[in-house]
Amino acid sequence: MPPIPKSLIPSPDTWRWLLALFGPPRVTLREAYGENSGTGTFNHGALDDLLRRCVDGAGFVDYAGLARYAGLLDGYLSRVAAVDFAGLARDEKLALLINVYNAATLRLILDHMPVASIRDIPAKARWTARRWTVGGKTMSLADIENVELRAKFDEPRIHFAINCASIGCPKLRNAAFTGPSIDAELAAHTRDVHTGARWLHATPDGYALSKIYRWYEGDFVQSANSVQNFAARYAPEIAGKPQRGWLAYDWSLNSA
Repeated sequence: MPPIPKSLIPSPDTWRWLLALFGPPRVTLREAYGENSGTGTFNHGALDDLLRRCVDGAGFVDYAGLARYAGLLDGYLSRVAAVDFAGLARDEKLALLINVYNAATLRLILDHMPVASIRDIPAKARWTARRWTVGGKTMSLADIENVELRAKFDEPRIHFAINCASIGCPKLRNAAFTGPSIDAELAAHTRDVHTGARWLHATPDGYALSKIYRWYEGDFVQSANSVQNFAARYAPEIAGKPQRGWLAYDWSLNSA
């Protein structure tokens, strides 16, 4: 097959225009919950138990085992549905929303098994389906990510914590995030993710990053002025090197 003419390869500015039309919505990172946030807490013990049973250290999921413990998963999601979200402290809100996204994605996969990829699920039943309730408010996975997490927390590390059930996605943490330790947990998990070849590949003459950095470029620029500055916090070996492209994104199911 002949190579694609350079004139037909989109420029960086064209990529940004295409992402603006078809990619994740652009948001302004801000903190919506400050001193006026609540003081309540939430116990994620049931989800923590489930993740430790069914997810290995590399983030791969034993979906057959998960199906056997589906009652734990459904019980956790039922408790989330009834939580007093407004009354939770800021860090508790952040941990809960990350955990709910991951728990709902696991439930979504179980509901449509067997699938080889989350993209095998019909689009209307996938990321935009409003079926997940948090504190009485029913949302889609896209709502949780873009309306609740990205737009209400100045926290780009969420992109390394939420998992889309795919090998190319940052690995699923095999423990629940918790309010009291959320900052340390996000820091440790983000560092861990950046050691994986699926996320970052560095050579003596450059580096390549996961396409998540391209899709959510605006979030990382707001936080660190550039994608490279942000990534170098967790992979200092790329500082000062030229970027050589983006890693292929593998949508295969993250099944053990």
